[in-house]
Amino acid sequence: MKKNLVALAVAAAFVVPGVAFASTSSNRDTGPVVFGYAQITGATQFGVPATQSSGLIFGANRIRLGFKGEAVPGVTYFIQGAYDEAGLGNGLPNGLNNGLGGNVLGGSSAQLMDAWVNFAPVPFAQLQVGKFKTPEGLEYTSVAGNELTFIYRNMGQSLLPGRSAGAMLHAGNVMGTGVGYAVGIFDNTSLDSYTAFSNRNTFGGGQSGLLNGNGKYITSGMLSYSMGPLLTAEVSGSLATARVLNGTNKLTSWNVGLCGGMMGIKYGAGYTRTDGTSTIGYMNAVRNSVGTVNASDWHAELAANLHEMTLTPDWLDVEPAVRYDQYHVTGAGTLGNATVGVNYFVNPNNPHAAEVQLNYILATRGGSIDQRYPGGNGVVPINGLAYNTLMLQFQAGF
Repeated sequence: MKKNLVALAVAAAFVVPGVAFASTSSNRDTGPVVFGYAQITGATQFGVPATQSSGLIFGANRIRLGFKGEAVPGVTYFIQGAYDEAGLGNGLPNGLNNGLGGNVLGGSSAQLMDAWVNFAPVPFAQLQVGKFKTPEGLEYTSVAGNELTFIYRNMGQSLLPGRSAGAMLHAGNVMGTGVGYAVGIFDNTSLDSYTAFSNRNTFGGGQSGLLNGNGKYITSGMLSYSMGPLLTAEVSGSLATARVLNGTNKLTSWNVGLCGGMMGIKYGAGYTRTDGTSTIGYMNAVRNSVGTVNASDWHAELAANLHEMTLTPDWLDVEPAVRYDQYHVTGAGTLGNATVGVNYFVNPNNPHAAEVQLNYILATRGGSIDQRYPGGNGVVPINGLAYNTLMLQFQAGF
């Protein structure tokens, strides 16, 4: 009996402190889960003037690496870094608007694209804080870069605020009704470059402007309805009061979009418009001859996965797709991009882990839209192509 008591005391000396330590230090962390993907792209353009050089170029359209998890029940986190110029959006005069060269060409550095924490005490009123996508544009907010049907997003991305630091109340499916919403306020000094809302925003006063804002913000909101995979419809918009070097700009934008599919057929469409008066840094992409911002974009797309339609075997999971995207600046011109593509998924059970995409983009332009980007009278927006372009992209993700 005495030996048993001694053994119990010795065990308690080791076990009890361990149990106490675990109970006070554990936050029931379920992660982090490491995720990422790389998109290696080759492209060449046709119809380039003889006075300009042309040829095949290889680059990295997107390179992403991130961490996500649940700190405690109801509190999740998401951190994602970008190692390509598309993610960086560094705003340099010679920057690549589509990021095809990316970090492969050198001269760029990594950037923290997303860093947010989400508090969900109740599912219908969640609070997200940090840096993330503003809730405008259905394709932009709901489709990840490694799940896009086409290599580039539609050109309407130029008319959205993009990513910024802020706070947002949101819910994806309120009380099982299929209705979702989001409303947030964002800092106008932390926006993505190359959009209508990136207007050389200045910091506030105080200690290097890091602890006091400038009093100018962007508010964004979204209302959606989903019927499951068959249909999701959304209306969203943003209002910006953005301070620049010589005054105050006010911009408004709004977007309507829908997407869905069934039995291998996938579809999507959207319309985006931005209006206001501005002397913005992205002027060449959205202003007309009198310096106002009145621009719009619409797109429609259709894809058919032949394997999901039981027309091809597992080893031939291919998906033909077509899209038309038209970008227009009032008083300046119109750029149309018609895309014919085909996607090949190596493993239909995990399609985006290994994927090959082939796109041919037929460009039509009118007015003052030309091939120069940026600079001159060129008004080629993000993801817009002024020449016929053939692109081949290889993707691997985890």
